[in-house]
Amino acid sequence: MIVKQINSRQVFVMGEVVKPGTYPLTAPTTVLQLLAQAGGPTPYAKVDEIGVMRTVDGKTTRHLFNYKEVSRGRKIEQNIMLRPGDTVIIP
Repeated sequence: MIVKQINSRQVFVMGEVVKPGTYPLTAPTTVLQLLAQAGGPTPYAKVDEIGVMRTVDGKTTRHLFNYKEVSRGRKIEQNIMLRPGDTVIIP
C-alpha cells in the first residue's frame, strides 16, 4: 500500500474568506500563503483582527495576524508557519 496523502495534516479557514474550509498541509505553509489558497479575504473581512488558534498539549493559544501590516512588509513575524490542526479565523 502506498500512502498518497496524510489527511490528518490539515488546517482550517473560517470566516470572511472567499473559500472557507479545510486545506491540506502538504508543505510548509504560512498564514499569508493559506489566505491566498483560500481566495483571500472578502471585502467585509476585518483583516487587522485575523486569529490563528493553535492547541498544543490541551492548551489553546491565539496568534494575531494583521493582513494589512504583513502584506506591506511590516511586522512579518506575525506570518507564522502553520501546524496541523491550526484554525485561521477571519472575522
